[in-house]
Amino acid sequence: MNKRIIIPALAFCFLCFNTVQAQTSTEMNNQGLAKYKAKDYNGALADFNKAVALDAKNEKALHNRGLAKYALKDLAGAIADQTQAIAINPAYSNAYNDRGMVYYRQNNYTAALSDYNNAIKNDPAYFLAYKNRATVNYALKNYDAADKDYAKCIELKADDADGYLGRGSIKSQQNNYAEAIQYYDKALQYEPNNSVALLNRGNAKFAQKDVNGALADYQKLLQVQPNNVNVYFNLGAIYMTQKKSNEAIAAFRRYNMSLPNEWSGYKNTADVFYQQLKQYDSAEYYYNKAYQLNKTQKDIIEPLGYSLLNQKKTSEAIAMFQAQVALLPNDYWGYYNLGAAYSAGKQYPEALKNLNIALDKRMVELPTWETDKNLNNVRLMPEFKEMLKKYFNKDILAKYPMMFLGF
Repeated sequence: MNKRIIIPALAFCFLCFNTVQAQTSTEMNNQGLAKYKAKDYNGALADFNKAVALDAKNEKALHNRGLAKYALKDLAGAIADQTQAIAINPAYSNAYNDRGMVYYRQNNYTAALSDYNNAIKNDPAYFLAYKNRATVNYALKNYDAADKDYAKCIELKADDADGYLGRGSIKSQQNNYAEAIQYYDKALQYEPNNSVALLNRGNAKFAQKDVNGALADYQKLLQVQPNNVNVYFNLGAIYMTQKKSNEAIAAFRRYNMSLPNEWSGYKNTADVFYQQLKQYDSAEYYYNKAYQLNKTQKDIIEPLGYSLLNQKKTSEAIAMFQAQVALLPNDYWGYYNLGAAYSAGKQYPEALKNLNIALDKRMVELPTWETDKNLNNVRLMPEFKEMLKKYFNKDILAKYPMMFLGF
């Protein structure tokens, strides 16, 4: 009798099911790490969740899940996971360091310092913890403490640029530019294209009036990072000192395009038009853009007022100088400027009133009083002469023969 034997088939199915084994917590953690390194943070988080579900005491999975949450900007979740990892292993230096990074991002510097201290306590050779602690101390302006940590970074990794870069930044903050440049040189020795080192060294050289050296660093930085916004601002400043007005304007305009809500770029663009090119209409345009973003800067308000006055926009200039007086009621320049604008507009009582206030507040720069053409409309008035005579004797006034003459 011919019988079909089916048992081997059943056995095959049984064996197939047995070959599919559940992954362990460690395996899920390792799988998540691979995704994390590939910047697949959502995929990594899913794997770390599984790893923790399989073993709630897997401190590494908790730590790594905290890193994934940090990358996904779940800061509260990141802190919770690192805290849980530390509860399992109170000597877990990586968890302390990485929780410290979250606290730093939240501007909780006290908590960040505490965590970095614990990370270093548990691992005295922990380079990254020293660097991170230095960053916090730098933010707190504890420069001596930061410098010691950066020095430790150099001791631990003499061929790493970060320690030198950090020490250079501290020396720059302390206006010790010569020593700062030496540290930036070392940083660039190990990382020739380090954009921060190039920018900072250029700034230090510029502060030392080494304009050519600064320019070389900024130009090298543009080769490394063509879209680095800050370098365009600094290039503009250099070209401005070199009286290369068109180059300065081009650099500042590039900066303005990248940061349209930053007032300083517009202000510097206006300065070139006002101070070097005497193009007051363009100066007015850029000062006004700066003023709309920041109405508390005297060095915007004052030249904007004079840009208007130089175009005979007297009423607008008066309004701007009134804003200056309102902003800085104890500064004599606002009253002087307002008096000059009223004089230009032939509003004589208001001109004399504000000029008198300026004198009362000790605006005693007589060369300015003598040569300011905006005062010509009041200069010949007896009241103007009597006003000045209240504050200066005739011998002093005699040294300024054009004071009471029109020109």
